[in-house]
Amino acid sequence: MSEGTNDTAQLATVEASATPPIPKVFASWTSGQWLPLAATDDTDEEKRAEDRKRKVAQSLGQALSADQSLTLFGLGPSAGIGGPKMSDLWRAVKDATGTVFTEMQAKVNDTTKPETTGDIEKFLSHCQHLARAPVDPDSDAQAFINTAEKVIARACSEFVNTEALGDHAHVLRLIARRSPDKGRPRIFTTNYDLCIEQAASRSGILLIDGFGRETPPAFDGGNYDVDFVRRRAEVRSPEYVGGVAHLIKLHGSVDWELENGQILRREKPESPVIIYPRSDKFELTYTQPFLEAISQLQTSLRHPNLGLIVAGFSFSDSHLSEMLFTAVRRNLGLHMVVATWGCEKHCDALHLSYREKVDDLRKLAERGDSRITLIDCDFATLARLMPDAGTETEEDRLRRTLRELLR
Repeated sequence: MSEGTNDTAQLATVEASATPPIPKVFASWTSGQWLPLAATDDTDEEKRAEDRKRKVAQSLGQALSADQSLTLFGLGPSAGIGGPKMSDLWRAVKDATGTVFTEMQAKVNDTTKPETTGDIEKFLSHCQHLARAPVDPDSDAQAFINTAEKVIARACSEFVNTEALGDHAHVLRLIARRSPDKGRPRIFTTNYDLCIEQAASRSGILLIDGFGRETPPAFDGGNYDVDFVRRRAEVRSPEYVGGVAHLIKLHGSVDWELENGQILRREKPESPVIIYPRSDKFELTYTQPFLEAISQLQTSLRHPNLGLIVAGFSFSDSHLSEMLFTAVRRNLGLHMVVATWGCEKHCDALHLSYREKVDDLRKLAERGDSRITLIDCDFATLARLMPDAGTETEEDRLRRTLRELLR
């Protein structure tokens, strides 16, 4: 869930907007411009906008129908249905801790004014330095962090409303509709809420999430190698069940709990296992189950025919962004679609180091790299742009026919 910002004023302006911006696209075929996807009163321009929509649908369809399909969900999809943003988490922690919050600000020299919201990621990071100081660690700082983490976990649990998950459910259905001859789609998320799980349940989609069949379920990376098949008496060999996807939660989950060195899934854990926005994110990423999650991502990004859809991700998590850019640099079989609200503004904000990553992608597309498509839109708009790519293509049918002939 944690996607930081070094420009809270700009984000506050975006958050205050009542309606999403007009969706735009930037790709190798847009002649170095961000072009609108919305129709206008001008008949000729309306036709051009519809043509652009078709090309965007083709790019998304190509990503969905690749031999390996990977989707990365950032903060955007959850924020779009009421999930907490960084500013919301700042206010929630401040309200819950009262004067202690102000005292901790003074200790770490945080100068955020009372009437504004600051960078909760940066603030908790500084508190973590105090709590883990090699000499005279600050026990008050650790107590404050513990309280803040519980507040953050609660805020990321309470907003989920099944009725608001229509776009999530629609996108998951499109992702999961794949030929059984291709690899299972892999869904990665930095969010630790349960939006994807609940939307999948609502859609009848089965998720392979690394947890076993025990009670309570326990995490084991080997469970990603397990699949769902159907056996019927009249069919000689088992058939793969449709509508199955892998779910890998890169920063943990509000329903995970650590007990005796093992990660268990519980409905209401006392202390959820998640990587909060703090200074030791890198350190925690190299412990289980985060090591397994990162390994799954690295392996997936090396697939020679990979379709990658990045939704609502700001590229602020540097360890993930670097993996994505390594794939862009080295995987010539990659087809990448980035859809995030404010994508065009990110390309202009060159003083923000993590947003330069988005501008780097724009520059590659501008130079003619047809593997990359950028869409400036919110998650609800993306859901309406995505095509149904689940039907068999001519190539799929040819492969199936050849296999049947060679049996």
